[in-house]
Amino acid sequence: MPRTLDIDATASKATFNVKKLGFINVSGHLSGISGTIQFASENLSDSLFDISVPTKSINTDNEKRDEHLRNQDFFSVDQYPEITFKSTTVGQEGGQYFTSGHLSILGATKEVRIPFSFEEGAFEGSFSLNRLDYALGKKFPSFIVGKTIQISIFCKTNP
Repeated sequence: MPRTLDIDATASKATFNVKKLGFINVSGHLSGISGTIQFASENLSDSLFDISVPTKSINTDNEKRDEHLRNQDFFSVDQYPEITFKSTTVGQEGGQYFTSGHLSILGATKEVRIPFSFEEGAFEGSFSLNRLDYALGKKFPSFIVGKTIQISIFCKTNP
């Protein structure tokens, strides 16, 4: 049975990058990641991820934009205070770990696959998603806010 590891919220974060007007990169992060990870590299079927990120923590280093991202046009933080991921599968393919599971944003839940690495108590993964699959900023056409969001997650666990 794998050991349950708590995520160190102060050392973990999710970063994102999305295009604005087709050529401007907008990047930012969400902090305060919490949850647990059970990881057994010798028996991946016993592994799982249960992670939450508070939406109010969104930060693009532009307070006016961050306020807009927190309102009903995007994250509706009062109604949907968290983004969650719960794994259904953890595996390995071609020497690369991956987890598949349910990602919930704005009350919509979709299956995602996240390739990740594990080293010295830290998990690092990157994936992309279509924001419109979650109705995130649905009133903004893709030439104003790009459809594809690149996401990187770094989760450090407590020993």
